[in-house]
Amino acid sequence: MLNTRLKTKAYRRGLAAGKAAKPTLKQWMEATEKWARGSYPASVHLNYWDECTKLDQQRMQCPPSTSNFPETKGLPDLLLAERKGFLDGCGGGPRELAFHYTWSFFCSRGLNTRYIGKGIRANNCSEVYLRDSNEGGPLFGKNLDDIRRPHLEDFRPPVHGPDGIRRRYFWTDSGAVLCDEEPKEIFPVDVWGIMPRECKSSRETVRFLQRYNEFWGPCTCILVDEDKDVVVIEKSNCRMGVRECPDGVAVITACSYLIPEMKGFRDERHRLSLKLRGWTEDSSDCVYWQGCDARHRRLWKLAQEADERGAMLDDIGRIMTDHAVPFPERICLAGERGHPNDVDANWTLTSEASVLEGRNRRTLFWRIEGNRPCYENPPFLIPGEGVRVKTEWKKGTRL
Repeated sequence: MLNTRLKTKAYRRGLAAGKAAKPTLKQWMEATEKWARGSYPASVHLNYWDECTKLDQQRMQCPPSTSNFPETKGLPDLLLAERKGFLDGCGGGPRELAFHYTWSFFCSRGLNTRYIGKGIRANNCSEVYLRDSNEGGPLFGKNLDDIRRPHLEDFRPPVHGPDGIRRRYFWTDSGAVLCDEEPKEIFPVDVWGIMPRECKSSRETVRFLQRYNEFWGPCTCILVDEDKDVVVIEKSNCRMGVRECPDGVAVITACSYLIPEMKGFRDERHRLSLKLRGWTEDSSDCVYWQGCDARHRRLWKLAQEADERGAMLDDIGRIMTDHAVPFPERICLAGERGHPNDVDANWTLTSEASVLEGRNRRTLFWRIEGNRPCYENPPFLIPGEGVRVKTEWKKGTRL
């Protein structure tokens, strides 16, 4: 009976995802294919959807050993139910299924390892977490950076502000590495979906993630447990580095590694990618990687300074919309190109700053509007549930 209930729940989860994806699924697949053909010139002979579908089906045929990974027991049946729900919801077929469940894996474990092309462009998302503040609760900031997709842009402010419930947080940015290693384990495992309830602290979570190392990532991450113990994780396809943050200050920026062993691996892989392509140190990729690291260092500096003086929400807002220095070091992007050979411009599509707990819970939300960057538009103010908006919060905002 329990197994039937779990399958029903999985089917409904897939059905909801399929219905949500259906209105723009075709457009996203077309936009993604166009991006891939421009980013991976060596792969243009591939039929992406045939290759992705083939890999998707192969993944489903390679379940992990339940002796080594006991938490995956029964998972194949649940995934089959979820995937059937997705197909019923979106009305698609094997290609749409593969796009939803395997495209990211195909990029990181296939295109980035075998068809290196040019580096990942314009995905410079950043996050900041400060455990202590003068607002009475932790502060969090996030930037969504990407290329412009005019027909797929729908940047609406959150409906609800922070609920104040103490929970484990896990925020991620891209951590893709060119010429990365390919894992032996390829079965689609949602590590957070199978994580035991007993796994609560950051240390326990890290140990679990290390055991399932090949199943997740690549990404850079901030992990905060319910006791507000903070760590930063830097994750390639098959490697994982961890940095503890005893002062409660954590920052990440996409594609930038600071943990020495992870940065060393990334730099070695990237040098190999340059050699294989016959590129030099003044190539667009090198400029891009240097820009990611410069932005990361500035983000770290601004977050430390804010923490030392006792941060308020406005401090996080200023960090996330920072444009006081030239690109690429600035945090908030406004259509810049890092190299003359770049086709796509770099944009911060949205910026957010939040007080996560306490009586001052609220979110500030900026977005691009037309060709006006985030920082030129007043933010939306979204109070937490049950929080009375103070007069001083309204200045320069819109509700």
